[in-house]
Amino acid sequence: MVLICWDLGGNRSTETLPVNQVRRRRLQLESLGAVIYWSERLVNA
Repeated sequence: MVLICWDLGGNRSTETLPVNQVRRRRLQLESLGAVIYWSERLVNA
């Protein structure tokens, strides 16, 4: 799992996604104008 944090139009949000979906989601957010300011791989429990 990966935690990503972004800012879109002054609104900060976070989302936790499986590793295989993160790249697609990051590209989607960036195409909307979001700035990804943090991503962190979480330990699998």
